[in-house]
Amino acid sequence: MSHRWRNILLSLSVASILFAACNRKYSSDDPLPTSYSPSIIINSDNQVVYAFHPTTGKKNWELSMPSLSGLISTEFTPSPLLYKGSLYLTSINSDTIYKVNAKTGKLIKKLVTDPFHSFTVVASPIADGKMLYLATTNNFIYALDTADGKVIWEWDAGSPIISSPTIYDGKIYFGTTGGTVFALDKNTGPIIDPTSGAEVPVWAYTPISPYTSLPSAKFVSSACVHPPYLYIGSVSDSTMYCLYLNPTVETPPTYAGVERWRYKTNGGIYSSPTAKAGRVIFGSNDFHIYCLDTSIDSSRGRIVPTKIWSDSTRSQIYSSPFIANQIVYIGCHDYNLYAINIIDGKVKWTYKTNGLIKSSPLEYRGMVYVGSYDKNLYAIDSATGTLKWYQNTNGNIECSPVLDDLSGNSFNSGISGFVQ
Repeated sequence: MSHRWRNILLSLSVASILFAACNRKYSSDDPLPTSYSPSIIINSDNQVVYAFHPTTGKKNWELSMPSLSGLISTEFTPSPLLYKGSLYLTSINSDTIYKVNAKTGKLIKKLVTDPFHSFTVVASPIADGKMLYLATTNNFIYALDTADGKVIWEWDAGSPIISSPTIYDGKIYFGTTGGTVFALDKNTGPIIDPTSGAEVPVWAYTPISPYTSLPSAKFVSSACVHPPYLYIGSVSDSTMYCLYLNPTVETPPTYAGVERWRYKTNGGIYSSPTAKAGRVIFGSNDFHIYCLDTSIDSSRGRIVPTKIWSDSTRSQIYSSPFIANQIVYIGCHDYNLYAINIIDGKVKWTYKTNGLIKSSPLEYRGMVYVGSYDKNLYAIDSATGTLKWYQNTNGNIECSPVLDDLSGNSFNSGISGFVQ
């Protein structure tokens, strides 16, 4: 009898141990599994970077950025760059790049790039491979190691660079306020001229005024690459330029960096163009959004673009267009975000904020995200133009949002043109 009871008690003890093991709770010193949420990320002139859930608008994290010597406010108005899970932030009054974990908002590293030249950054950075490319107001463009900020190469463009660089087919393209568009090798920067032995760009183009025979352009707009052409707008002569990326077999033959055509508007062009399916779209300070057909029209003995449509707004346009599903999204100083059909130029809807919109929009899975000078980040239904949510950032938003959906891909605005 006692033997039987011992067996029963033993069985119950074993069962209770197994049950406890299956229902074991973590102790306070056990590591918990990490869970992250997708984020739409924005910064403003209040020195705080925010990450919100793209669907709900719930705040995932925020990061307060440092001041210069604790005295001068550091304005993080250039658009952040999301690249391989890291966020790269630059300031218009600092020569430091801040590398941040996009999932947690934790500062990874401060990248102080050049101890010999102090500079500020207005252009948004861009990255490819293991290099980060940074255009600055001290005339230099830098290629930096994304891990430690070490300068791989640098090059003096001769005048300040406000336009964000673009990468395509092994080359970096950008314009300067001095009025020249440059192409550099992305690995070496300048190349060696075989005749003189000097360091030179792959090519350079400076438009000349037909009236004065002097340089006519000042480039603030970023270059857009839509092979086989490059498009860039000028703020000083109100002109959109189209250049050849590579030599062609047209008659007469052309060479890389040679002007294909120019299109004159009635206002300076700050908006960076976006191109798709043989069309280039951009905004102008003449209160119009333009869509040009880039096909050849040699009826007058030269190549000229054809205006497919233009839409009138109520103010100037600094925002750059974003194209998704044949709809063009672009902001305006008249406080409105516009959704326009790329085929016929008909306005699908407008959404009015309470401040001017310099920010370039970003569309993702049926939502359009854009910042405003009313200090809010907006999430708008791309089909209907109705508000889904908004969040106040306590600062004017000039930059464009970026989105991390945890897939390993980076979703940045179209302001930095084509990246291969």
